Amino acid sequence: MKYSTLKFKNGFSLVEIITILFIVSLGLVGILSLIIQNIQSQSYNKNNLVAYQLAQEGVELVRKVRDSNWKASAPFDRNLSNGQYYMDYLDATPQAHNSSVPLELVLKQDENDFYFHDLNSTATSSPFSRLITLQKVGGSAVRTTVRVTWGERNRSYAYDLETLLYDWK
Repeated sequence: MKYSTLKFKNGFSLVEIITILFIVSLGLVGILSLIIQNIQSQSYNKNNLVAYQLAQEGVELVRKVRDSNWKASAPFDRNLSNGQYYMDYLDATPQAHNSSVPLELVLKQDENDFYFHDLNSTATSSPFSRLITLQKVGGSAVRTTVRVTWGERNRSYAYDLETLLYDWK
């Protein structure tokens, strides 16, 4: 018998290579799922922050009406009757919401990224809708509740903000 002059070289077997590839691919799947979750949460957090700011704006718009009434020596709750309304920075008073026209609640964005209501506008519709609910509490306060809703990835979300606006007298 002749012995081969070839030396045996140490190397990886096919089973070892497949095992290593399997472990690395499991790690990559985990990392990719974390990246996808991060992107989804970033989108939700951004929209939640915008919804909060739109709700705060709704409260401030109603507060502006109350303060204007005070400056004009009018009753603090003039134009602030019980009911559901929509309003934006272009309106002087809240506009009564007609429940048969849900599109009037949808906020649109103009070229300066300001949000406003206008059914006839060709501006881009945003995913946000804002409903302002006013309820008189006794004779000296108006409970203001603002609900901002939006849809994302076939789910609906809402942000509610509530405050009491008092008569200053």
